[in-house]
Amino acid sequence: MKKKEQLNSGAAIGFVLVSVFLDAMGHALLAPIIPELIQQLAAVDVSEAALYGGAIIALFATMQFFATPLLGSLSDAYGRRPVLLMSFTAFGVNYLLMGLAPSIGWLFAAQALAGLFGATPAVAAAFMADITSAENRAKRFGALGAAFGLGFMFGPVLSGLLADFGLRTPIFAASLLTLGNAVVGYFVFRESLQKQFRRPFEWRNASPWGIFKRLKVTPQIPRLLLVVLCLHIALNAVPTVWPYFTAYQFQWSAKEIGLSLGLYGIVSIFTQGFLVGRIAKRFGDLAASLTGMVGLLIGSLAFAFISHQYLILIFIIPSAMGFMTNAGLMSYMSSQVDVSNQGTLQGAFAATRSVGAIITPLSLPWIFHLFTHDDNAYPVYPGVPFLMAAVLTVVAITLLLRVNRLAS
Repeated sequence: MKKKEQLNSGAAIGFVLVSVFLDAMGHALLAPIIPELIQQLAAVDVSEAALYGGAIIALFATMQFFATPLLGSLSDAYGRRPVLLMSFTAFGVNYLLMGLAPSIGWLFAAQALAGLFGATPAVAAAFMADITSAENRAKRFGALGAAFGLGFMFGPVLSGLLADFGLRTPIFAASLLTLGNAVVGYFVFRESLQKQFRRPFEWRNASPWGIFKRLKVTPQIPRLLLVVLCLHIALNAVPTVWPYFTAYQFQWSAKEIGLSLGLYGIVSIFTQGFLVGRIAKRFGDLAASLTGMVGLLIGSLAFAFISHQYLILIFIIPSAMGFMTNAGLMSYMSSQVDVSNQGTLQGAFAATRSVGAIITPLSLPWIFHLFTHDDNAYPVYPGVPFLMAAVLTVVAITLLLRVNRLAS
């Protein structure tokens, strides 16, 4: 194993980490500019643009939900290298199509393509597992998480700054970086999965629903997965609605949206990389999860009711703390199943989060539009999606406390 780690420890690992960073950054840099881009292409106001934006995100998430297990199985059968290079090239083409888009339909087509090949994080994790000894995997997986978090932090900031040179400039920059990295990967990325360890491709292993069927659950697991679903619908409210909400409520530009989301990313990195571990070590996984949920609840209520544009920035801090619940919940759920079901549980956890990533853009932007469009029959209330997020967070907290009481 040591020889394998040395073989791949240089340029290949660097390429994978950069790939995960660029993957996250590419997604994040779209957020500040997408409201104005949709308004231009579809000739709609910001309220209706939220509907298009939500549908685009939901299309990507749906395609990725079904494609990720398929691509993961293909990587087990044919190796990590072809799947990762194919995935990354598809993302570069996606950004190029978005940058050249003459109509709203091009945005949908581009994001469908990106979702179909959106396996970068999963295949990158498989690569790290291939080349790393068991005692070093946590460290390598931590590096992948840090790369993703940094990409999510830098993406909106870079987008906001580049948007001063043209609305589509950030998209072309993402395409150039992504395709350039794919070319570099062609030369430096060695295959990590040896032929003797590959398994034949089977369609049953490519189903996203299979992990739920194979999971031998305790009575607590279905309830905990419902907690995860409610929580991730609430967590996705900011990435999904924030650009439209701030453009409508405060008339923020792409730069202001990007900088605010950059702050959101910084706090989420700090809480996930520093705070959650210390709280869990001292008070337990349940306390770490509940701390993040309470922060998310406070932030969501603030976004729903505070109308001062600078005061609201303060509440990005507790809102971003919500992401620390992932580590605490995953650790807490792991204690509820035996060793043989740990891998399947992680798959179910990821799949449940993906379902939340589909539901959120289909529901919250529609609610935002319902309370902000010109012929609105309801009181004008752009903060209503965050009120819904707060309600779902209360449901998640209640369910988690009930499960813990039943388990004890």
